[in-house]
Amino acid sequence: MRADNKTLKFLIFILVFLAVVMAFVFLFVIPSIKEFKHKKAEYYQQLKAQKELSAKEKELQQELQKLQKKYAKSLESYKVPFEEKKFLHVAKRYFQNVKLTQKSVKKTESGLQIYEFTADFSAQTPVKFYQFIEAVNHMKNVVKINFPIKLEARNSNISLTFNMSVYKL
Repeated sequence: MRADNKTLKFLIFILVFLAVVMAFVFLFVIPSIKEFKHKKAEYYQQLKAQKELSAKEKELQQELQKLQKKYAKSLESYKVPFEEKKFLHVAKRYFQNVKLTQKSVKKTESGLQIYEFTADFSAQTPVKFYQFIEAVNHMKNVVKINFPIKLEARNSNISLTFNMSVYKL
């Protein structure tokens, strides 16, 4: 009978142990597995999104490099400081009574500086104005001639007044 009693105690101990182990599995391990699967799925989604963004970034970086090569001269012209004397020298080749007045300097958030000028010139023919525009296009600076351009006949000359902007990084 002692052997049966010990066997019975042993079986009860095994059943209690299995119950505790099962409770532990159901309370701690299974929820952890579910959480692990959820975190794993989330990780793979983030990894996929990161790969897509990385590929997009690489593509955009290549496009940027192509554009920088293609427009290197234009980009460099933004870095050239504006020399008023040089500009006036070019203007005097086409006009008489050259006068350039700086109105303001604006700075954008991107660091671009915009110098605003009012230009007063007089010429004998309008052709000189178009030749001047062509010469401005060949300058090292980025110069924008703004509308309206005021043309006024005075004696044998044409008086020109217009605003212009010079851009610099």
